[in-house]
Amino acid sequence: MLRSAVAEDAVSVSLSIPAIIAPAAPLQADAALSADSETDDSAIYLFELLVAARRLAVTRRHKFLAYLIGMAAEEARLLTQGRSAARQ
Repeated sequence: MLRSAVAEDAVSVSLSIPAIIAPAAPLQADAALSADSETDDSAIYLFELLVAARRLAVTRRHKFLAYLIGMAAEEARLLTQGRSAARQ
């Protein structure tokens, strides 16, 4: 019984996530933004998301997961500065 309740909650949560992170329709004023600006915005968003995910992993004592998320957060941080560890 508990297992099915958890599974139902997981389904309802997973269905609501795309609505939260789905990009909004671009405004006409935003159409003039360059691809670099959009990349910077997405890198900033991903960095903030990854920092929050790493905090959760650390809180839950998932050390290796926190490390991996930290590496992804560092790459996102570099991308916000126009750099990338992958392009070196």
